[in-house]
Amino acid sequence: EYAMGNLCPYSFYNAWCFPRNMEFYYRFVCVEDVSRRVIEEWKEMYLYYLRKVAFAGNGKQLLLKNPANTARIKLLLEFFPDAKFIHIYRNPYHVFLSMKRDIESEMSLYCVQKPKDDDTIERAMVDLYNHMFVKYFRERNLIPEGNLVEVKYEDFIASPLDEVKRIYRTLGIQGFDGVEQKFIQYIAAQSAIKPHTYTFDEQLKEKIYRYFKFTIDKWEYDV
Repeated sequence: EYAMGNLCPYSFYNAWCFPRNMEFYYRFVCVEDVSRRVIEEWKEMYLYYLRKVAFAGNGKQLLLKNPANTARIKLLLEFFPDAKFIHIYRNPYHVFLSMKRDIESEMSLYCVQKPKDDDTIERAMVDLYNHMFVKYFRERNLIPEGNLVEVKYEDFIASPLDEVKRIYRTLGIQGFDGVEQKFIQYIAAQSAIKPHTYTFDEQLKEKIYRYFKFTIDKWEYDV
């Protein structure tokens, strides 16, 4: 998504450079309220970039990590009809504070406009999150059977090797036995990394629940 922001206007990360035009750039996450011409331009640039990455990787199968693609399933299936999807979802209470931290620390590095007030930015962030997941749940049934696996982030952190093995099995990817030791070594190398911890008073908890009620109820999360 950062690369797309460098190649064309149609990336939501451009909103961090031009926060006063945030609503314009956020449209390109859900790819709604945009013309077919713009969609075709986006597809052409996306394919151009992926071809370059594939060439640099000597034709290896690409594994793309891009949260914005959560809301682009139908669009991605137009040119990758047999694509496999891994959806990692996380406690929305923690996501809210993580997003706030990222915006506060990173937007100031990138922006070339004076940002709008904090409440406006927060509201835009919340609206984008909710719109993105409504679209995800609406479109995930378009994915062919066997091409989608959903992973709870907390389960992945607790048992990473088991979850990776489940991803391979669910998606029908061959060769896990041949790389299992590499996964074990990599997981061990990450053991010193500690995720952020968050504290919530009742007022903050209630506010986040109002914001993210849809996914909190859907995934049955508490703080």
